[in-house]
Amino acid sequence: MDEIKSKFRDLIQKQQNRNIKIPAMGFSEYFIQNLSSPIETPTTTTKISKLPTDRRLPDQEILDATEEIYFQENVNCGEYELKKFNSTTLDYGTVEQAMIVLKQQHKVVSKKVLQNILEQRTACNDEFSQINETEKILNDSLVVCRSARSYLNFAKKNLTTTSLEILATYKKRETLQGLLETLHTIKKVRSYESQLQQLLNDGNYSGAISILLECKNLAENYSQYHCVEALSLKLQDTIMLTELQLDNVLNEMTQTFDTKKYSKLQEAYKMLGKTMIAMDQLHMNFISAIHTSAFTVLRQNTETNSDEKQKMLFEQMCENVPAEKYITCLIELCKFFWSILVCYYQVTMWHQNIQLFGKTDEPNDEYIQQKFKNGQSRIWNDIQSKICVYLSSSKLHTLKYEQFIQVLSVVQRLKKVGIEFCGENSLNLLDSMKVQSVAFFRRYHAASLEEICLFLDNEAWMPINSFSSVLQLQEFRSVKKSLQRYLNAAETGEKVTPTLSTNVNKKPTENGDLDNESSTHSQDGSSVYGSCGYFYRFSEKSSPFDGGFDEAMLEEDILAGIADESSCYFSEESEEEQLDSMSNRISIKESCNSTNTSVIVNNSSLNVLRCIGRYLQMCRLLHSISGQIIASMTELIDFYTFVVHDVFGNDLPVPKENLYTERLLNNLSRISQDVVPKVKTWPPPFSMIQMELCNTESSYGLVQRIVGVESSISLVQQFNQLRNYMEHLLPPNDRLALLDFLDTTTEYINDLRKPIFMCVTARAIDLQNVLTSMAKVKWDVNHVNVEHSSYVDNLNRGVQSFQMRLSEINGVVQVPATAVWDSLAHVLTHTLVEGYANAKKCSAGGRALMQLDFAYFMSILELMSNCKFPHHRTYVDAYIKAFYMPKDLMEEWIVEQKQRREYSNKQLISLISGTCVNDKKTRQKLLAIVENTVICGSPS
Repeated sequence: MDEIKSKFRDLIQKQQNRNIKIPAMGFSEYFIQNLSSPIETPTTTTKISKLPTDRRLPDQEILDATEEIYFQENVNCGEYELKKFNSTTLDYGTVEQAMIVLKQQHKVVSKKVLQNILEQRTACNDEFSQINETEKILNDSLVVCRSARSYLNFAKKNLTTTSLEILATYKKRETLQGLLETLHTIKKVRSYESQLQQLLNDGNYSGAISILLECKNLAENYSQYHCVEALSLKLQDTIMLTELQLDNVLNEMTQTFDTKKYSKLQEAYKMLGKTMIAMDQLHMNFISAIHTSAFTVLRQNTETNSDEKQKMLFEQMCENVPAEKYITCLIELCKFFWSILVCYYQVTMWHQNIQLFGKTDEPNDEYIQQKFKNGQSRIWNDIQSKICVYLSSSKLHTLKYEQFIQVLSVVQRLKKVGIEFCGENSLNLLDSMKVQSVAFFRRYHAASLEEICLFLDNEAWMPINSFSSVLQLQEFRSVKKSLQRYLNAAETGEKVTPTLSTNVNKKPTENGDLDNESSTHSQDGSSVYGSCGYFYRFSEKSSPFDGGFDEAMLEEDILAGIADESSCYFSEESEEEQLDSMSNRISIKESCNSTNTSVIVNNSSLNVLRCIGRYLQMCRLLHSISGQIIASMTELIDFYTFVVHDVFGNDLPVPKENLYTERLLNNLSRISQDVVPKVKTWPPPFSMIQMELCNTESSYGLVQRIVGVESSISLVQQFNQLRNYMEHLLPPNDRLALLDFLDTTTEYINDLRKPIFMCVTARAIDLQNVLTSMAKVKWDVNHVNVEHSSYVDNLNRGVQSFQMRLSEINGVVQVPATAVWDSLAHVLTHTLVEGYANAKKCSAGGRALMQLDFAYFMSILELMSNCKFPHHRTYVDAYIKAFYMPKDLMEEWIVEQKQRREYSNKQLISLISGTCVNDKKTRQKLLAIVENTVICGSPS
């Protein structure tokens, strides 16, 4: 206890010395008080001299004057003081004085220390009380320790060797159980190899990956065993082989998509942490599948040996596909590409559904969706580029029309697939097809002209009575419903609104499919997620490219970027419309007959209509070149019209003046310059018809001439029925040319009748005999007999005979009676005027006789023909009555007739000579008018 107290005092002293440093001096206060004043010596230090002994300094100054060395530990203060004195200054007085100072400083310092101790007395007492409590606690602890040691000694004495053996055995058992569990785990890991292969074969990829990951973790936990270390290396190889097998299965998804298998694949990749890598690999597999499929199909359809096939580029292989296999190869390509697109579509929909129903917590969903969105365009562009290269091969130009239509059908469906798949308009594909279509159509049009020329050369010019409308022709089947709509609308005056081929904004039915009348486009026309067309109707096992490809299946313009009204596709008729289709055809036929014009066609004109039907179909499919196609249609009609005129209008026995209208001459000249040079085989011999045109028994081929002329007119009429529909097909800039052609042709085509029929009517009656008979009549009589002249009887007999001949011909072909009789009336009235002009002397009685003869003749002619001829009656009457005109009116009439050119100069001169017999001046004046007019403005 005393020892503890002494240590505690030392502790307090140390705490106080932190602030006040006590010099290491050994003098007591007693010596300080009893010391006498020191003897002053001159050798004291400067420090000591500052402490005078005659007065009492303050304690603080003494404390401040104390040197720092006395407050330091482990310092020899005596040696320090001795060093202050040298041999000269070392005397008793100096030492004494130094001792006084030091003692004084020691006293002050001691006093200060005592003061601080007194100030800390309360704290010291408190510290002592705590020490006492600590001592008590230590005593209690000592008691507890002694008690515990006693108990431990007791337990040690009472424990037996058996108890220790039990504990040792238990510990050994626990160790052995741990070892046995480790052995079982290692054995289980080794048995996973066969189980892993079985899971992979069963398609349980997630289970296999789970086992592999579990084995990997176990191998890391037991890596201290050599066998496990070797197994870990083998396990790493197994994981790599498993990933390779997963990639192979993932590659199979590009050809055949399996929802369950793909779900397991995604789960396996997710467990491996390679979902993004799997997406990148999947897109690479799709791109690779496109290229592999394209080369595979082309190798199967080329005829070169295997070694050359391996060295060929894709473009070279396309050129080596035989023409007979061209369409088959194209369809196979589209089928392979379709299976790839369907798989990609199904994969996209799988991820879309997973995200939609929230069945995934994958953090990379946004990346995956963006990947598929970008991948759609890339995959479609690869497919599009392959098809474009294939279509650009030279074999496409060698196809026939039906084969080219099949190609258009395939491309059309492929274009729809592209719109449904990724919203792409397939501009590259359409541009490539446009170039090929233009080249093909030029060649096809040239071949069509040659074909029509061949038909015309071998034409028998006999009518086909079973024809009534173009809707009967097979070539118009694909546009039949559209034409019926337009024709019915033209009759009722209503406007036709086409039904678009796309199903934009059209909602699905309850069964999830669109109405059967709808087309196969998507709802929004741009995304696979809104598609309700081909991707819902077909799968990878069936495709839109199965079955036939003909014109009936073509629905719209394949070159249009998007489907709009220019596609010109009308939706299928409802059941009620189908039931009324027959009545529509009847109404069309009645509308045609209502114009009092029968539909007369022959083999050649029917072939022209078939060509127009094919052209119209191509125009509907190739909207971008519709102007060129329709212009080619007009060339077919122009060429047919020109050939009809060239065959039947070149043997005219009378002058051509006043027979050809100016518009007819202009158009014949235009056709001769623009269309005819395109026919390489022109002119053909037309040997079959030339003999018939010279045969008097057949009325100089009147039946053939009627068929030729009327078939031309019917051809224009049938083409005119397509007017509204073709306007709809054409871009606005090209419609004016079509309307101008239709209006011009409709106007001049009827003018073709007169010169052609005149070739027959001018030979129907012996005109020379009539003129000879008229020359024998005396026209200078003073009185008119009741009886008409004899030449009129000859004319009437000729008219009666012609009427009987027309009745016979009418049983073969419907005769355009008005046009034929008008032609006969024209030639006969002009013959009468010519005969009247030949009269050298003519009196007023002679003029009356002329009127009598003409009136009787016209009455018989109108009775036989059942027609009226006011123009021809006026033509003869005006010439006869001009004899009675006054001189001033005669002059005006001569000028007017010269402008109208109805009468020849000979006829006018004869008239002037007969009326101005006694008036030489007037006669010369009028003759001068005729001659001047002839010089200044004579007709060519």
